[in-house]
Amino acid sequence: MRPITVDGNEAVARVAYRLSEVVAIYPITPSSPMAELCDEWAAKGEPNLFGLVPRMVEMQSEGGAAGALHGALQEGVLATTFTASQGLLLMIPDMYKIAGQALPGVIHVAARALATHALSIFGDHQDLYAVRPTGWAILVSDSVQAAQDLAGIAHITALKASLPVLHAMDGFRTSHEVQKIVPLSDRELKALFPFGALEAYRRRALTPEAPVIRGTAQNPDHYFQNREAINPYYLRLPQVVAETMEHFAQVTGRRYAPYRKGDGVEGAIVPRIFNAGVHGPLSR
Repeated sequence: MRPITVDGNEAVARVAYRLSEVVAIYPITPSSPMAELCDEWAAKGEPNLFGLVPRMVEMQSEGGAAGALHGALQEGVLATTFTASQGLLLMIPDMYKIAGQALPGVIHVAARALATHALSIFGDHQDLYAVRPTGWAILVSDSVQAAQDLAGIAHITALKASLPVLHAMDGFRTSHEVQKIVPLSDRELKALFPFGALEAYRRRALTPEAPVIRGTAQNPDHYFQNREAINPYYLRLPQVVAETMEHFAQVTGRRYAPYRKGDGVEGAIVPRIFNAGVHGPLSR
């Protein structure tokens, strides 16, 4: 495809919109344009990758957006949201639930400083570090091209690994940086998309036709065993990411890797991935 000129927010939104059925939104600087663009496209009736118009759900806080995300995922729906800074912190309770229930949610973050002695709309990664214990994998992009590409990798990885993924880029430095990039086409996204994993996810949805119990109260013995039971998901996560990135390279020609290998190759695209297991990070 011909290159297009976009900023980081639009690069991410173009992918997130096409790979989602529900988009829960609440604005917060500098992530607001991602939600605004998706809302605009839905209002115009533009379809996602599956020929449907995603349902936009605007809530009254970031906590509400996280709750809407959690509810959609329980129903077996492809869902995402966008946020930054304090907004991400308001999502923490639902982030723990989504990870604990092994649901493939995706949050796109324009990383920003947290309000402490004062509010700052400019950048650091305090918000990302604050949510590492929640159990979400974290992918970080360092350019507009990578922001688009890793947005797609995040959605695909979440489904294949049956774990939620947080995809982040620097607020303003990348989210509002305008660059010429090679866009991901529908043909490429369809070639990358794990339709088999989607069907497995649908079968686990909450439905009266196939009732299951979720959200129980447990004593320490059962609670601990169940928390340990999710660790294999995290142990295989780096391999899922590596395989997804390799497949991405085969389809698009753009190669990414989960870890910086220290090979000294200038210009190499080597974003980092973090994942936090039940008892802390399994990889650094």
